[in-house]
Amino acid sequence: MIDAADLLVMDDAHLAEHCLHSLFSVEIDRYSHQKLFESLVAELHARSPEYTVLTDALAGDARSAAPPELLSFLDQDLVAERLREIVDTSLALSSDSDLGFRWRRIRDRLREANIYLGLNKIWIRPYIYPLVDSDHYSQAKQRLYVSATIGDPGDLSRRLGVKPITKIPVDPEFADRTCGRRLIVMNRSEEQDIPPRLQHAILVALRLHPKSVWLCASQAEAEKYQGAVSQWLKGNGLVGHPTWLLTSLGDEIDQFKAASQGHLFVAGRFDGMDFRADECRLIVVTTLPRAINLQEEFICAYLRDGGFMRKRLNQRIVQALGRCNRADDDFGVYVLADRRFATHFGRESNREGIPANMVAEIDMAQDSAEIQVALLGEKVAKFLGQQFSEYDVALHQYRASVPTTRSFPTAPDTSKDEVAGWQMLFHSQNYNSAAHRFGECWKACERAHVQEMGAFHKWTWAKALHLQSRLGNRVAGGRSLELLDEAIRCGGASSWFNRMQASLNRARNVAVQQPTDDYRAALVQSFDDLLEHVGARGDRFEKFCQRISQNLQSDKHGEYCEGLEQLGIVLGYQARRPKGKAATDNRWRGTFGNVKELVTFEVKVQQQDGKEITPKHMGQAHNQMNRALAEFGPLGYVIRGSLVTHLTNIDPAAKSAAGKIRIVPKSVITRLWERVRLLLSTYRDRWSLDDVAARAVAAQAIHGKCPPAGWLLRALESDTLFVDEAGLLAEWRA
Repeated sequence: MIDAADLLVMDDAHLAEHCLHSLFSVEIDRYSHQKLFESLVAELHARSPEYTVLTDALAGDARSAAPPELLSFLDQDLVAERLREIVDTSLALSSDSDLGFRWRRIRDRLREANIYLGLNKIWIRPYIYPLVDSDHYSQAKQRLYVSATIGDPGDLSRRLGVKPITKIPVDPEFADRTCGRRLIVMNRSEEQDIPPRLQHAILVALRLHPKSVWLCASQAEAEKYQGAVSQWLKGNGLVGHPTWLLTSLGDEIDQFKAASQGHLFVAGRFDGMDFRADECRLIVVTTLPRAINLQEEFICAYLRDGGFMRKRLNQRIVQALGRCNRADDDFGVYVLADRRFATHFGRESNREGIPANMVAEIDMAQDSAEIQVALLGEKVAKFLGQQFSEYDVALHQYRASVPTTRSFPTAPDTSKDEVAGWQMLFHSQNYNSAAHRFGECWKACERAHVQEMGAFHKWTWAKALHLQSRLGNRVAGGRSLELLDEAIRCGGASSWFNRMQASLNRARNVAVQQPTDDYRAALVQSFDDLLEHVGARGDRFEKFCQRISQNLQSDKHGEYCEGLEQLGIVLGYQARRPKGKAATDNRWRGTFGNVKELVTFEVKVQQQDGKEITPKHMGQAHNQMNRALAEFGPLGYVIRGSLVTHLTNIDPAAKSAAGKIRIVPKSVITRLWERVRLLLSTYRDRWSLDDVAARAVAAQAIHGKCPPAGWLLRALESDTLFVDEAGLLAEWRA
């Protein structure tokens, strides 16, 4: 054993968080632990059916967009012993030493930890790791954290679970300096993972320097890109290029550096990798790295005013944009594939922590984001050919336009109380002191009008008091439920907070009723996601809307189905077009309140579909509904089938065979989209990415116009075969 050091040095300090995962968390995923994962999901779903992500996990729908959720501490308490039984039994029959090591370290703190529920993973961990209690940390006399991008010291303290960090000031002359030259290539509007214009730029770069590093947000994404890029390279004549997927040991980095050609795929890591000169000239950042694990995904989905996540994102971007620039004479091409980069950088408030030199490079990339493909390829070729004269002149002009002083919104730094509170809760089990710390976090957020993050701190405060009540303190138990009720009302615009209501009702022995506002919350969440993606200003929003309108007017089957799918997504459903022969044209699925609903759409909008609805058309609609019944009926879904068409006449035999199928005229779907588009536009007028209070006002303005949960099912339960505009929009208010 190594004795505690007087001086503890953490180089690339942020990477320490990845090491701590194995010490203080348990990850159980669908791919590595299939039976265990499915058993846990089934157990949790049976007890708490209101969690949408559990329903999606049972369905095994890998394309679901449902964000991860955090299990209510009340539900967690009730199921903790059962979860221990399931995992203990599974490990007794398994040789998985990694899972066993992790589980032994956390099984006796199962009630204190948080349990995050994802589509393909369950993650059990404290919100903040208790590194502060480790002897090798606490006994050191001095601790030095080193990184080229320290960022917010309070957030680093939060991520590692350590004592408050003092940031050594850096002279502004050096703080804004970056090494070498960067040519940033950005995707402004195209929706594909790697759109054709970016593919062209990448190919131009690889034919000059046949090496690349692909920075991905997750392991699943890295594996996906490794397979897809390998095939894509072969299809473009770049044969024999080896690929590596970075593992925890990191040996692949040296193998990649030593190779003359090849491609390295990296998951959830943006620093600690240095590529000098011709070791690599091309970095592809596949996804805006907002979140690289379930806890971060949860925060980004439901606690949007957690300002530290914006700083964390920018820190990763700065780290990514430095991998190939290790000296002043280094140069590299950086492809930002996700179109959300353009939206993110379009707001000055989102540029906090980015050096001025890099801001100029980003500005230049934004202005070049839609230049012709041939010109883009020429710019890349000149840059990699070290023809820098035009680049240097342009960059100098952009750099001169960057403000010399930049101010950004400030948020309360509650990291000291958060770290101390979680150390007391998870490690020391001093629940009363932990509750006091979380109460201080709530008060700081309340003073700063930070609503959602404040509501979460109040939720954690309630959790600490609930654990205190298990020691016999009945007063703490009552206060815990009061605080949970207050947290739900404070953060109630979020569907996750709404879901806490069912848990609270169970604890109070109140009948769990279907919350009619749950669909409205899901609709607002969908609007938020969309506006964050396309922006609240500029022409991208209008282009997005026009594309849906055009597709829903189209008489081409594929285009119409694409428009119908996009409409379903905007409406808050898990909308998709299943692949394969005779597959359903569209399937909308969602869980709102306590009702799981699924609607199938058979689409007949082409001229060759004939002049009337035939028995064959109706049979196809029945086939799609029956497939959904077989697949999702056992999971408790209410399923309805429909046929969307421009045809107004129907064969008598088809009419007789209709049964539960309802016919929705193409024009009626258009009216639905027009209503939704107007509502979305109204919401957009008052919406702000940075201001939760403004979003709450915007949501309240449209609240009364949104339908309650179950509106679509009720419309398709009409006594009439053809669903008209009045029927489909009956519960929407003008």
